[in-house]
Amino acid sequence: EITDPTNPVLIKHISGPNSLWRDVKTYQDFAYAVSEGGSGIQVIKMTNIDNGNVTLVNTVNDVGTSSTHNIAINTDSGYLYRLGGSSNGARIYNLNANPANPQYVSSWNSRYIHDAQIITYASGPYAGREVMFACGGLNGGSSSTGLTIVDVTNKGNMQTLDQVYYSNPGYSHQGWLSEDLNYFFLGDELDEDGSFPSTTHIIDVSDPANASAVDTYTNGNKAVTHNLYTLGDVVFAANYTSGMRIYDA
Repeated sequence: EITDPTNPVLIKHISGPNSLWRDVKTYQDFAYAVSEGGSGIQVIKMTNIDNGNVTLVNTVNDVGTSSTHNIAINTDSGYLYRLGGSSNGARIYNLNANPANPQYVSSWNSRYIHDAQIITYASGPYAGREVMFACGGLNGGSSSTGLTIVDVTNKGNMQTLDQVYYSNPGYSHQGWLSEDLNYFFLGDELDEDGSFPSTTHIIDVSDPANASAVDTYTNGNKAVTHNLYTLGDVVFAANYTSGMRIYDA
């Protein structure tokens, strides 16, 4: 409970596998937790959370390895994307019929996916189409690393729109779209290795079928980039050793 952010109160502890890594995303009244330690997708019901009632209602472990690195949900389409874990790309589940019981639909495994953002375009040439912006590569993401843009509208016939590379790649880790959907800001986890200034790669995705790396930005600090997100015209970028930086994009 974080109504008073200076005094957070623990409501419930949901046990899971022992692991250094776990990720959680929410959809409607549910939270979905995954881990590199296995256990598939843990489905946590939060309908009555205001009264302190939070319960683990399902564990979905039906496709491929039980480990998962990240989870992404397109709240517009109601689809959950189970990302990474071993050599997996994206395992896709439909939440629309019953969010408590995600239904497996299909997989995209042309490359390993470390993290992704999935959107449904509301206007323009791609209006109504669902597109995945995936950070990853081959061999667990360690080679041919970059940004893969995939049209996932038809889950039975997903199409790669473009594959984007940038200079001095190490390991494409995570990124996020600008609010106008024209740019993707990407952090590479291994291009600095703590020895070079933290760098954000800027990719023009105004035409997702003809995208290109157009620029980089560095704050000058010798730190490894990790996760970043955007809100309005601002980028919130975190890294391992020099805190969070807020950029005017």
